[in-house]
Amino acid sequence: MGIAVWALAAFIVIVLIWAIFTKRNIGEAMILGFIITLVFSGSRAFELFLPSLMTGLTHSVVFASLAFIFMAQLINYTGLIGRIIQILNSLIGRLPGGAAYVNTFGSALFALVAGSGSGIAATTGSITIPWMEKSGWRKEHAASVVAGNSGFGSIIPPNSTMFIMLGFAPVAASVTESDLFLALYIAGLYALIHRVVVVYVMTKKYNIQPVHPDLIQPLSKSFSEGWTSLLIFLGIIIPLIINFGPLSRWFLSRESLGEAVMGSISFIVWVPVFMIFFTLLVGRNHLPKGKKQWTAFFEKTAPSYYVIGPVLIFTFATSAVLNEIGLTEQLQALMTSFALPKWLMVAIVGIVITLVATPLATSATIATIGLASFGALTAVGVDPLVAVVTIMMFGATEGSTPTSGPIYVATGMAKVGPEKTYVPLLLFYTLPLMIISWLIGMGIIPITF
Repeated sequence: MGIAVWALAAFIVIVLIWAIFTKRNIGEAMILGFIITLVFSGSRAFELFLPSLMTGLTHSVVFASLAFIFMAQLINYTGLIGRIIQILNSLIGRLPGGAAYVNTFGSALFALVAGSGSGIAATTGSITIPWMEKSGWRKEHAASVVAGNSGFGSIIPPNSTMFIMLGFAPVAASVTESDLFLALYIAGLYALIHRVVVVYVMTKKYNIQPVHPDLIQPLSKSFSEGWTSLLIFLGIIIPLIINFGPLSRWFLSRESLGEAVMGSISFIVWVPVFMIFFTLLVGRNHLPKGKKQWTAFFEKTAPSYYVIGPVLIFTFATSAVLNEIGLTEQLQALMTSFALPKWLMVAIVGIVITLVATPLATSATIATIGLASFGALTAVGVDPLVAVVTIMMFGATEGSTPTSGPIYVATGMAKVGPEKTYVPLLLFYTLPLMIISWLIGMGIIPITF
């Protein structure tokens, strides 16, 4: 094995040991991993230190990710998602098992604006778990649905997992931001279909009733009170229209614009900018008032930046070092030498990611083994775009594997022991999602049209 492969292996071991046994901030583990990779670069360590660190500090993905965190915190503070859930409840709450359908679609919508699994579980679960219990759901099954749906946060863009993958030099060289966005929306649709089927099966199996009529507002009332909250999704729609379709082609055809100007527009930078604008506009009456409330808001949300900021910065810095000392070529050569069939390699990568995601959050998992997984999949002929989506889909099992954060959030709200959700989650969410991910990796389920 080449020195870059050994450096990657050392990075993975250090991060896993630090995260699992010390129970400290995963960002600290990334800093230590960065230092380790510099040690492996030998005499080039001092030469690579500053340029690779600047790569992490100045990467557009870092800004986009932190902007999305700020946006998600604003949306949560202003209560916009709660109003959207009320509209969903008016539309589908009267179906048998309606509360779980509301949670499923609400979680998918919230994932569009916040990629945190625990955040999705807390926000949607706090509203829908009481509804579910009142319509006949057992506590452990209600918590399982909420925890299982939290996995949307690691699939539907934008999310920190996607940002981490785009920060790896080999990935950035072969996968565009816009292509990945669209592919993940398609993968998210598969995940949504799977979860709707799960709710349908469980509803039939356990004879679940609709949401209690007293908890369902007339559509006219919920829509009149909450329709403006839907405007936040213009923050995604407008950049999509600008970057894709007839309008994009018209921009490209203009001499004053053309490919040079359009190519300089970063999709992942403008999406959070637009969404923050619409959140401030729609939720202006519910924003913090005065210096004291804004200070309290930032103090409460600051810990979110302490974790994801160092993770992103030092993941990208480490990737830059590894790329400079030849990781891509060495990893490709190593994986090819194993001569494993494609179907087996995809399965092995999926099992490893799922196991690592059991003690770690999805973002930490992908930061730790995402690059190695990408190299393994592309070495056996998996298309780079498909490889990234497959890795993220496997990582989205975080919410449904034992000991993950969303499980404790959901079971805490449902007031049931976490261990009672393990079997339902593995049966209804983890195993099916692994199969879907494997089918995507094999190209059997398409992610582009």
